Amino acid sequence: RLLGLLHERDGRRSFCADGAWLAPGVAPPRLRSDFNSNVPRARALVASCPWMLPFELRVEVFRELIVRERDALPGEAAPEHLRGHRVKIRREHLLEDGYVQLAALPADAMKGTVRVEFVSGLGLAEAGIDRTGVFKEFLEDVLKRAFDVDRGLFALTPQQRLCPSAASELADPNHLRLFEFVGRMLGKAVYEGIVIELPLADFFVAKLLGRYPGFDLLPSLDAQLHASLEQVKVYDGDVENDLCLSFSVEEEQFGARSTVELRDGGAAIPVTADNRIEYVHLVADYHLNKKLAPQAKAFVAGLHAVVPPGWLRLFSAPELQRLVNGDDAPVDVGDLRKHTRYAAGYNAMSPTVRDLWAVVGEMGRDDRALFLKFVTSCSRPPLLGFAHLAPPFTIQCVSSDGEGEPTSAVMAFFGVGRKETGRLPTASTCFNLLKLPNFKSKKVLREKLLYAIRSGAGFELS
Repeated sequence: RLLGLLHERDGRRSFCADGAWLAPGVAPPRLRSDFNSNVPRARALVASCPWMLPFELRVEVFRELIVRERDALPGEAAPEHLRGHRVKIRREHLLEDGYVQLAALPADAMKGTVRVEFVSGLGLAEAGIDRTGVFKEFLEDVLKRAFDVDRGLFALTPQQRLCPSAASELADPNHLRLFEFVGRMLGKAVYEGIVIELPLADFFVAKLLGRYPGFDLLPSLDAQLHASLEQVKVYDGDVENDLCLSFSVEEEQFGARSTVELRDGGAAIPVTADNRIEYVHLVADYHLNKKLAPQAKAFVAGLHAVVPPGWLRLFSAPELQRLVNGDDAPVDVGDLRKHTRYAAGYNAMSPTVRDLWAVVGEMGRDDRALFLKFVTSCSRPPLLGFAHLAPPFTIQCVSSDGEGEPTSAVMAFFGVGRKETGRLPTASTCFNLLKLPNFKSKKVLREKLLYAIRSGAGFELS
């Protein structure tokens, strides 16, 4: 337990060398084998001291746990009512329709197949019902709308990080049920390996891991308040008469002020040199925990209904951020190219495809991130590489004029049909699909592609 606390501290303010926490002499292949075989020692090590193992190994263990659980769910051969759930979603009411149709499902149903059918404003069904692309689009859009601060469920800290809003009830009377649903949807994203760019506040991530954040994590909510409390801790004057503080905090909402006592009768208890440490920790506890307790409890309950808390505790708070947001690393073009699929005439040796990889290889880090965001909706690569991108990245040949059939495989292979076109590359992010015209030259391809990824002009709804 002491080692765990020291490891958490090192995660916040590093004081150990890289690799210092890894257990010497632990062979990852042997450990994985023993863990999967339910050897008690291996299970105990992973459960109690996961940080002793390389992060990449823990990600693999996490994914293996998901695969094993998913294999035990009813599959396509099961009766119709056990194969998954079909939901009809109006694009204009994504969050509301998703909540109505999915919030009441059992946890196992959320872990299984969910097939989404989008319905237009006229009530007409759009083409495409699936368990991958369309659902990915639905999941991304639901989370985007739920975490939109204008919606009122979440707020931004001064560091521009997301956390529940203390005033969420004003945004929606059913805010706690919505928090639980949004927690489930984030859990589903983690379960499916869908990368979502959500800059969550560190103290809130700690709650997702089942931890109770304290004073050390207050800067992730309010750095100015943390600095003020630090001054109270070290003030060398007359604390009681100079600072005139009591065991209470003042809250203001829509112009109305109220006093919240940090302990019974706190408004009448002065802060002194003897009790100021207690005061500092009670203020931090109020803002980090008590003030947001209902919202955080509902969200965490939804997340843990899909992803068991023991699985999440394989990771530290910064590592869980990586699991949700993807890897904060440059896009490895070679790895992306290695795991790319081709459709409608293109293959790895098509001249236009080779021009594309040459152009992407010449891009700087920022443009590569824009390219990835253009085709997947996320600028960060998935953990452990593009072999884990779902659905796989695909490049599809489309006609240069936007009409007629795509170029045949033979024509695309030999570069036949390449011509001048004003058409831009487009993308269906829900399928991680790049629709690439058979451009006449590498120069034209570079110009069109850079314009599309920098302006967003080539984005298409699937």
